[in-house]
Amino acid sequence: MTNTQDDGFEQGPTEADFVDHAGDLAEMREFVRKFRETEARKAREAAAEPSLAKFLTTWDDITQDDVDEFRAALLNAETEPPLTTFLAERPHLLVQSLGGGHGRWVIPEKRLGEKHRADFMIAEKSSIGFEWLAVECEGPQRSMFNKNDDINHWLNHAIEQINDWRDFIAANRDYVQKPRDRDGLGLVDIDSTVRGLVIIGRRPTPESTIDKRKRLAFQNNLTIHTWDWLVEQAQSRVDALEGRRLREARESS
Repeated sequence: MTNTQDDGFEQGPTEADFVDHAGDLAEMREFVRKFRETEARKAREAAAEPSLAKFLTTWDDITQDDVDEFRAALLNAETEPPLTTFLAERPHLLVQSLGGGHGRWVIPEKRLGEKHRADFMIAEKSSIGFEWLAVECEGPQRSMFNKNDDINHWLNHAIEQINDWRDFIAANRDYVQKPRDRDGLGLVDIDSTVRGLVIIGRRPTPESTIDKRKRLAFQNNLTIHTWDWLVEQAQSRVDALEGRRLREARESS
C-alpha cells in the first residue's frame, strides 16, 4: 500500500522522483560519453606520438647565442627561404610563445597533398590534447600593407595559403590525422579550424594599420606578426631563463 501523506506508511515515488532519476541517467550517459571520448583521444595520441618523435622540440634549450644568430640571420636575409632554413635547424625558436605543458613538435616544410606545403606545422600538447598551429612565412622585405593602408598582396597570399590548407584538411581529415606509419600525415587530431600564424615584414608597422590587422586576424582565425616579434619572443625566453637561474643561485647560496 502506498500513501502520499506522512501517516507511517511507505510513500510511493512522486513525479519529482522520476524527473530526478531521469536527470541522473542523463548525467551518467554524458559522463560515459566524455570518458569514452577522452580514452579514444589518448589512444590516438599514443599511436601518433612515435611518428612525431623526431620533431620534438624543447623550448628551454634556447641560449643567447641562438637569439644573436637569429638577429644576424634576419639582418642579412633579403628573402624568406634563408630564414625558414635557419628556423628549421633551430625549431625551438618557433615555440617560445606557446603554452602547452606536455610537449611541443615542429614539422618543417610539411606537404599537404601534391599542391600545398606549409612552412611549418607546430603542435603543442596540453591537458586537452594536441593543438596545432599552421605557419606561413613571408619575406622580411614584404610589407603587410601598402602606402594606402590596404592589405598588401603578400599578406593576402599568406592568408589564402592557410585557408587552402584548411580546405585540404577538411576534405582529407582521416588521411591527415592518421599516423605516419599507417600511411597518414601524422597530424593527430588536427582539423580545418587549425589556428594560423603569418610571419611577414619588419618593424615598424604603421599605427594606422593596427585595427585592420586585428580584424583580419579575427576573421581568419590567425595571428599576424613581424619577424622582429619572433626574435623578441626568443629574447624574452632567454631573459626569463637567466632570471630563474639567478634566483636559484641566490636561494642556494
